[in-house]
Order: sequence, then structure tokens, then C-alpha cells
Amino acid sequence: MTELWHWSLIRLLISLCVIASVASCSEPARPLLPIPPPNTADLEPSVRAAIARTQAQFDQIAGAKPDAAELANAYGELAMTYHAHGMVPSAEAAYLDARSLAPRDKRWPYLLGHLYNDAGRLPEAIPAFEAALKIESSDAPTLLSLGEAYLQHGDFDKAETMYKRLESNPDARAAAMTGLGKLALAKHRYKEAVDYLEGALSLSPGSSRLRQPLATAYQALGETAKAQQNLRQYSVDGAEPEVADPLADALGAKVAASRVLLRRGQRFGKAGRFDLAEPAFRAAVEADPDNGEALANLGISLANLGRLDEAERSLRESLKKDDSLALAHFSLGVVLDRQGLDQTAAAEYTAAVDRDPSNIQARVYLADLRMRMGLSEEAARLYTQALERSPNSPRLELSLAFANIRAGQFNQARKVLEAALKEQPGNPEIINTLARVLATAPSAPVRDGQRALELSKALFESTKSPEVGQTYAMALAETGRFDQAAVLQRETIIVFEHTRGGAQNKPFLERNLAQYLQRKATRQGWAADDPVFRPRSPAAQLAKAPS
Repeated sequence: MTELWHWSLIRLLISLCVIASVASCSEPARPLLPIPPPNTADLEPSVRAAIARTQAQFDQIAGAKPDAAELANAYGELAMTYHAHGMVPSAEAAYLDARSLAPRDKRWPYLLGHLYNDAGRLPEAIPAFEAALKIESSDAPTLLSLGEAYLQHGDFDKAETMYKRLESNPDARAAAMTGLGKLALAKHRYKEAVDYLEGALSLSPGSSRLRQPLATAYQALGETAKAQQNLRQYSVDGAEPEVADPLADALGAKVAASRVLLRRGQRFGKAGRFDLAEPAFRAAVEADPDNGEALANLGISLANLGRLDEAERSLRESLKKDDSLALAHFSLGVVLDRQGLDQTAAAEYTAAVDRDPSNIQARVYLADLRMRMGLSEEAARLYTQALERSPNSPRLELSLAFANIRAGQFNQARKVLEAALKEQPGNPEIINTLARVLATAPSAPVRDGQRALELSKALFESTKSPEVGQTYAMALAETGRFDQAAVLQRETIIVFEHTRGGAQNKPFLERNLAQYLQRKATRQGWAADDPVFRPRSPAAQLAKAPS
């Protein structure tokens, strides 16, 4: 009752101000609406505090004899705070009052349109967006929002007009083409839909959500292969082309709920924008300091920004809050791995796998670490488990093959590579690795020199890669063509000498050359210190020491 009485009193004071036109208050276009007081009892403390703070600011402004513009801004700020936390009736009344006090301010009808749209009230959203567009006819966010609203409502001609107007803005062209593509799809104009959506993707290659409507268009055209290819690249959490929208950003900044801030940070993280994810996660932690998931995500963002010390502190703090968080254990493992702390990193990867057996990344990173520690049999076991959960992964198939090679299990390595080649017959890494095993395996039953020669020769002719050149020379020697092997090996050495980092390969290359000159095939396909036996995923690359 206290809160209701308080807000009734404020409404009365403002109404008196309007009626009497006291001080500098100017009369609005219509009587101001009473604002329904929101129920904040079940909200997070951070949300209650944000609402109370905004209400107090409103009280202060409203009680200080403001002019119409000042009062409109106060109502607008109040409306945005309510809107950001899903308090639709309160936000609606406050937006309407702001709009009444400042009828030429685009912000309030535009945000009111989004409030209605978010609440599923599309017929009310459209006139609100139309009112905003009358105030600022070339505003890109309004054109896009109104185009989307018309499209949802089935007003295709009006939607097309909005998207065509938007298309003339170079910064909004990808978003406009997306809208035109979806519109063409809705009209069953599939070729046109493909052209627009492919155009949007050429301007915004990371917009993976467009792959689904594009696949639908290709399927309707009978191009099944292209449809399937696009579906494989589709992500429901992926991005779509957007336009810069300062008002939406300002609305988002009003959010105080930790779970909303957490989701926002995760969206930024998926898009690779860790510079934006970090403040969102930090705000989520401030809103709920006991939220271990928010702390873990903050740590991940800090790690991706290269701030490893801060990342480690945040991740360790998250595990103090909740030791069951597999993501936090895995991310802490990555941070430690990047610092070369193998034993402690292995412990965290193991903890992540124990808590979430489906975490393939943790299992793979642990296997990589075991390979670098010389524990190739354990690495092979872990790679096998990961491959069972993610079949036909070239990265995992090659890693398992190299673990078997390192462990001396060449027959197993060949089986893995033969299966991989069957699934991916054009993969050059798989072809080269299999050819090298067939040419150099110590066990005669594993070797097949003629097949190694056929594979490596064809690959070398198409790539001219010095790595493949080595394999081709090995296969030539295995099939008794020692003179040709020696010539090719010498040429390969020259290429490596002029390649950055190639000098470290020279001892191994020269040993094999000596074998060929002695008319002997080599039984060592890779140098003992070859990087293939010390794998690191990009995220776990060793951090550079500070200069």
C-alpha cells in the first residue's frame, strides 16, 4: 500500500503541475496517464535497486518544476527501466506520457513499438513505428523494425518499401538484403530469395542464421546439395546482419538482472566480441556476486582478451562458488595450459571431463596435453573417446592417427586414416599422412609403397607442397626409385631453407636424403620432435611473455 500511495501522490502532483501550468511546465497533448506501480517483490535485488534508483530520480525531477522536455525525459528514462525488465503496463504508460510531453521526439514511439512487439502486440507496434518514422524518415533502425513488423503482419508491399529504402544505406545494406530475401521466400520467389540472401552473406559472412532460409530456398529450387550444405552451417544461436541502434543499446544498458546480462555476454562471446562480452559478464557478477556461471564466463572473456592473471582469478573464484561447473574447470585448464603449466592444466581438464563427460573439447585438450607429455597411449584412448562423440572429425582422426604412430601402433594408425579417407576423400592432410604411413611404417604388412606413391604423386602435383614433397620422396624410395627420391629430397631441402622456420627440419631431411643416397628406404616418417606430436589447439597456444 505504501508504494501505491507514493505513486498516486506523484501522479497527483504532476497533474496539478500540468493543469495549473505552474513554473515552466507546458501542457501535454493529452492528460498524463497514471503509471501502474510494478510488483518488485520477486525480483533480483539488483533489479529492485535499479528500479528504486530510477523512481527516486523521477521523483526528484518531477518535484522540481521541470519543463515539458525535462519531464518527458524523466518519463522516458522510467519507461526504459521498466521495459528493460519486462514490466509492460508500467513501461507502456510511461512511454505514452513521454510521447505526449515530447511529440517530436522519435525515441518514445520507437521504443514503444519495440515494447509492443516484444509483448506480441504487433498491431499496436506498427503504428508506433510508423509514428517514429514520420519524425525521422531515414532512420535505419526504424526502417528495419517497421519492415520486419510489416513482414510479420503479412503486409508484403509495405515491407518491401521499407527494405528498399533501407538498402540505399551502405551500413544497413546487409540487413536490408536479409529482409528482402525473407520477403521473397514468403512470396515463393525462390531464385530472388537466394540472390538476396547470398548477397547478405557476402556482406556479413558470419551471419549463420541466414543459412536456414537460404537452405529452404535452395531446396525449393531443387538444389538439394546446396540446401544441405547451408543447413550444416546453420546455427540457431548464430547472428543476423544488424544496423547500429543506439536506442536499443541504451535500453540494453538499463538491464540489471544478472541472468539477462549473462545471456547478453554469451551472445557477444559467440560472436567473438569478447570486448563487449567482458563488461556484460562483469555487470552480471556485480548484479549477483554469488553467480558462479557469470564469474566463469567473465574469466573466459578475460582469457580471450589475453588477460590471463585476471582470468585465472575469476575462474578460481567461480569454482569456489560452484565446483560443479565443468565450463569453469575447462576454461581454467586452458588458462593454465597457455602458461605452460601442464600438470595443473591436466587436473582441470580431468575435472571438466569428470563433471561433464560430453565435453569433447576438454577431452581433446587433455589428450593434446598427454601427447606433449609423451603419454601417447593415454592420448590415443582420449582421442578415441572424443571421436566416438564427434565422428568424422578430421582434426580428431588425424590426432588419433598421430597418437597411434607415436605409440608405435602403425596398423591402428592406418585403419584410422583409411576410414577417414573414405569419409573425406579429398582431404589433403589425411591423404598425405596415410601416404607417409604406407611408405614408412616399420612393419611390412602395414606398408604399401605403390599406393603411397599414387597418393603422394597426385597430391604433390596439385599442391607443390614441400611437406607433400617429403612424402613423395619417401614413397619413391619405398618403391626402389632412389635416384628420383634423392633429387626430390634435395629440392625439398632447398624450399625449406627459404621457408620461415624451415631450418629446424633440415637435420631430419638430410638424414632421409642420406638414406636414399645409400639406396635405402626410410622407416621414420616424422622427426621425433615434429610439431604433430606436440599438438595445441588455437585457444591453448602458449601465451607470449610480456615484453
